[in-house]
Amino acid sequence: MKDLVDQYLNGLVVPADELSALERDQLYGKGEPVDRIPCVLDTGETMAPMIGLSIAEYYHSSEKMLELELYLHDNFHSDGAGLSTTLRGMAEAMGTEIAYSDSNIAQVKRNAIESLNDVDKLRLVDVDKDGRLPIILKGLEMVKAALGETVPIGGTVTGPFTIAAMLVGTSKLLKGTVKQPEKVHQLMDLVTENNNRYIARLIDMGVGIGFADPVSSSSILHEEQYREFSLPYFKRNVDFIKSKGAGCGLHICGKSRILWEDLNTTGIGTFGLDNVEDLEEAKEVLGPHMCIQGNVPPVDVMRLGTPQDVLRSARECIRKAYDSPNRFVLTSGCQMPVGTPPENMTALMDAARIFGRWPIDPVLLED
Repeated sequence: MKDLVDQYLNGLVVPADELSALERDQLYGKGEPVDRIPCVLDTGETMAPMIGLSIAEYYHSSEKMLELELYLHDNFHSDGAGLSTTLRGMAEAMGTEIAYSDSNIAQVKRNAIESLNDVDKLRLVDVDKDGRLPIILKGLEMVKAALGETVPIGGTVTGPFTIAAMLVGTSKLLKGTVKQPEKVHQLMDLVTENNNRYIARLIDMGVGIGFADPVSSSSILHEEQYREFSLPYFKRNVDFIKSKGAGCGLHICGKSRILWEDLNTTGIGTFGLDNVEDLEEAKEVLGPHMCIQGNVPPVDVMRLGTPQDVLRSARECIRKAYDSPNRFVLTSGCQMPVGTPPENMTALMDAARIFGRWPIDPVLLED
């Protein structure tokens, strides 16, 4: 392993891709032979400074969103491209006030409602008019037109429980699950319907669908809270997607292990693990039911590490999960932060080409 890392740093010729990302995705999804394990760079607004954009500029321009996706595709050749509502996009469309920054991700400035007693003030959204949803949808159309022939295009949606937290505040929402459960359910009904309205547009557009749902993490919720207030509404979104003949994936930040058996019942096709969870265990529990993704640490390795660190971490991920029953995709454990070195992004893609070459050579994965 050390020799390989040294060779890489000294100009090791990395094997070239034989397939386009779209061809690889289609074949891999059918269980057919491919050239290498797919690798997706988990990017987004945090990469905007890489091309001289402020993050605020990126958030408010479909054209800038496209510009970034084209840059990332041309320079790093990730096996995926697409746009996200971001964690606060749907909540903003429903009335939450957002504070934008030139150098960091957006944050909630003022929740849409002061308390759960105000749920009746919330309304169904118009995805063509409210908040930044029209900007994101237009951006997705542009990205799909530009890159859809060579790379899978995805639209990321926020999970219902996380949206609810952005509407009333996480603390108030959690207290409400105990003191005002009927109001929480009312809020969740509305959020879930709004998600389905947006999801319907993604399905019509023909892009893949993924969910990000960090507030549903078991780092925040008890298992019983998750099963009553998050899982049923997420499943409602998934059921809507499946009713249209499409599929979807999910990422939960932080701890999620105690939720995995429940996730096996949802019908999702992919689950992305945070780096605090173990891919080998996920292979055993989730692997028979879905594709698993992960989980190079986004901060300690991708942002603060060296290319050597990225190679070592990615190689360990591949060692643990390459033989997962329903496939494995190499990526980071969450979105890569502002300031992630370009050479580390290149190293992650190269790790898939070196260690994830198909058929996998177990010798390359040994310590």
